[in-house]
Formats: sequence, C-alpha cells, structure tokens
Amino acid sequence: MAAEIKIHISGMIFNQSMGGTYSLVLSEDEGQKRRFSVLIGESEAQSIALKLNNAKSPRPLSHDLMNSIIRELNARLVKVLIYEMVNDIFYSEIYLVQGDKPIVVDARTSDAVALAVRSNAPIYINSDILEIVGTVVNEEEASEAIESPAEQSISLLDLTQDKVRYISLIRLQEFLDQAVEEEKYEVAAMIRDEMELRKK
Repeated sequence: MAAEIKIHISGMIFNQSMGGTYSLVLSEDEGQKRRFSVLIGESEAQSIALKLNNAKSPRPLSHDLMNSIIRELNARLVKVLIYEMVNDIFYSEIYLVQGDKPIVVDARTSDAVALAVRSNAPIYINSDILEIVGTVVNEEEASEAIESPAEQSISLLDLTQDKVRYISLIRLQEFLDQAVEEEKYEVAAMIRDEMELRKK
C-alpha cells in the first residue's frame, strides 16, 4: 500500500494555452520538496484564491455551502487524499468523521482542495503518484511567489469591484500606491475599502 505524503498549495498559474483554466501548484511539505500541478477551472481557482487571500464573497460560494452543510451535520473534514491518476486526471477523496462514523466521499481534486482550505484540513497524495508527477525544485524556485488567478497580467486599469476581491493584500498595497501616485482616487478608494474590509 502506497504511503500518503502531505502536500500544500504553492499557488496558481493562469493557463494561457487553455482559456479559463489554471494550474493549481501543489508542493511536498518535507523530503525532496517535489512540486506538481493540477488543471482546474476558473471558478474553482477563484474559490481557492478567495480563501487563501482571506477575502469574502458577498454571497456563499458552492464550497462555502458544502463546508456549512458538513458543519451543520456535525461532521468534520479530516483530510483530502489524491489517491489515483488516470490519463493525467487526478482522483481525490475527502475523509469526513461524523461522531464515530468515518465517511469517504469521491470528489474532484479542485473541489476537495477548496474544501480543505476552508476547514484547515491537511492534503495528501499517494506516494506512487508523486513519484510519477513530482518535480524536484531548488530552494530559489521553491521560494518564488506565484500569483493568484486575479493577479495574472492584471493592471491598475483592469481593476473592478469583482476583481479586487481576489487579489492578495501585498498586491493590493502595490496597486494602492500606484493609484495614489497616478491620482486615480476613485480606484484608490475602492482598493482601500477592500483592504479595510479584510482587516475586520
């Protein structure tokens, strides 16, 4: 039986060759620090990015709803496991516990990861799969920041109320400084309001 190796999200990269998709980059916690990517859709990418950036959606997203249902049923998400890969498609399971009863549910990897980040549950991959897809990265590459979906190729002129919610605080501060310098005060106010909202 394959060992389970703990992994974490390193970031997301916009997939230019396939519109509306992103590469979710996952990295090994320890050991060789191997890295691999999973192709996911735009809505799942934005859902994950929102949570990672501590941004709030005006209305609950599908993954927020799923997480609420799990809690209301007095269950908790214990872990997510990427257990299989067939024809370059990853297969995942979410492991729940309700009282003393363990529950295993098949899920798309993107959905499983989006739920994991909302419940602070660990993510694992079977070692056999990581041996195939994992790429060893050096210290310099491993420390490189990968922007969230909304930060890919976006400029100050592109910023809207919808897009600003998906951008990290560090990038928002850069945009705020730029907006003030260029005397774009309405945009600066929108960015400032978003930053204040996240501090609450």
